[in-house]
Amino acid sequence: MKVFFDGKIFSSQSRGGISRIIFELIRSFSQIEGLERIFYRGLYIDQYPFKTEWFKKYYGFRKPAKCKYRFINLLDNIGLEIVYALNDSSDLIYHSSLYRIPKRPRGPVVVHVYDMIHELFGNNLKIKTFKKKSFDAANLIVSISESTKKDLCELYSINPEKVIVAYPGVSSAFCSSITKGDNKRPYMLYVGARSYNYKNFDFLLNTFIDRKYFLDFDLILVGGEKDLTPQQKEKIKNTIRGGNWLKQEFCDDQKLANLYSNASVFIYPSLYEGFGIPLIEAMACGCPIITSNISSIPEVVGDTALLFNPKDPKDLAKQIDKIINDRFISMNLIKKGKIWAQQFTWEAMAGTVYKGYLKLL
Repeated sequence: MKVFFDGKIFSSQSRGGISRIIFELIRSFSQIEGLERIFYRGLYIDQYPFKTEWFKKYYGFRKPAKCKYRFINLLDNIGLEIVYALNDSSDLIYHSSLYRIPKRPRGPVVVHVYDMIHELFGNNLKIKTFKKKSFDAANLIVSISESTKKDLCELYSINPEKVIVAYPGVSSAFCSSITKGDNKRPYMLYVGARSYNYKNFDFLLNTFIDRKYFLDFDLILVGGEKDLTPQQKEKIKNTIRGGNWLKQEFCDDQKLANLYSNASVFIYPSLYEGFGIPLIEAMACGCPIITSNISSIPEVVGDTALLFNPKDPKDLAKQIDKIINDRFISMNLIKKGKIWAQQFTWEAMAGTVYKGYLKLL
């Protein structure tokens, strides 16, 4: 079996959920004998530790500094067509990481799908048209959750039999021994972007401030944008303690694992998620979770988290109060979460995708 991986995501994202999924898929496939892997990493900006020995053929060059994205994107697309043509054959499976497909694919086409955010929260016709073209060309679509599969099939009128579900996994850094944290006060944890409305961060921030949780807890933010908005800064500054209760971290997996492990609670208030990898990371680290009761989230967490209506601040506060005031509830969630997280492995994800490949040949 021969597979051509299109690493478009690695020229678009240095770090994130999608690039992590594709990296871990490729890494896991490196353990499967008899699978010939060709990888077009293109003009990449990522920092993932790919090894050239994983591949029969590898094509990748780090993006030159101070080069405009539009120009780089054009070169990257041209490079893909050239490299694919050099390897093209009727038995070559083409796996798209970010909806890009060759102009004239001869073999089976596989498209990975992560969410329907653009469709449900945006109005970019160009992106929708681009994605539809890839779905029409695909012989197999890989979705990261049943919820995303359902949205995909409804929004694009796709036959569900064309779509398989392969859940993401938990990376090893979140399953190893954890050291004691160095934060002086107990804290609540938020992981992810803050500028996207569907992430619902302002809802969390406003609840944290209005309920005066800052008197006893810090709020630690991991990843996302480098700075807060002027409106957020003003609201934080006007609290009794000023802004010394809010901290931002930009860290590697090991540091993030420590933050999960020592947090009083991990809060994930999103209005929509294709899957939500931070949820299973937090579970694996033994962190109690409070999260939204919509989209794929209930599917991912099962009964291992406290769910709330992400548009009702009173409901969020009610769940927070349960966690911080009842140690039994917190410990029970931690115990169930660690067990539940064990089912989410990158190897299981790769195995599901591999079975999908077999049906194409």
